[in-house]
Amino acid sequence: MQITPYKLGSQCRPSLARIERIADQAARLVQAKLREQIGHVEIVVTDTQNYADSILAAEQRVLGTCTRSRYDLPPSLAHTTLSQTGTLIVIDAQATPDDEVDVTVVHELVHAAQFGRPGVRDAVLAGIRNNHGIKKVGWLKAQLENHKIATHEREAARLESLARKIR
Repeated sequence: MQITPYKLGSQCRPSLARIERIADQAARLVQAKLREQIGHVEIVVTDTQNYADSILAAEQRVLGTCTRSRYDLPPSLAHTTLSQTGTLIVIDAQATPDDEVDVTVVHELVHAAQFGRPGVRDAVLAGIRNNHGIKKVGWLKAQLENHKIATHEREAARLESLARKIR
């Protein structure tokens, strides 16, 4: 697992240090609970100002384009998306309270594991292409995918309790 700070101010360094310290343990807990591998994961730790741009840049690299998403990201502490070699997790260290760092890392690593399930990576890529206006996803298929995303969110939220096992 690779953890990279991106334009991170000194006030966010404690969160970066915590993420570096717990990421491998959190990954092991998630993999053991789900009995699934998380694959290659890169975690980018940034601040609120650079958060959305970090996600956009990752999506552009995956798509091989410079198009912008037609949609704004809803506010969040972190976001999991695709990278060219696996999964990218972007964490907004400025927005994430210190006592939520472990929970946030676990939640996003659950998504990384979900991306390894049959068909999920392709569905996420189709969603990114749709959002960037490259290839439209039909209304019915979009509704089905949104239902799957909601299911994945509920599963990740349920497994946040694994963060209590991190030392």
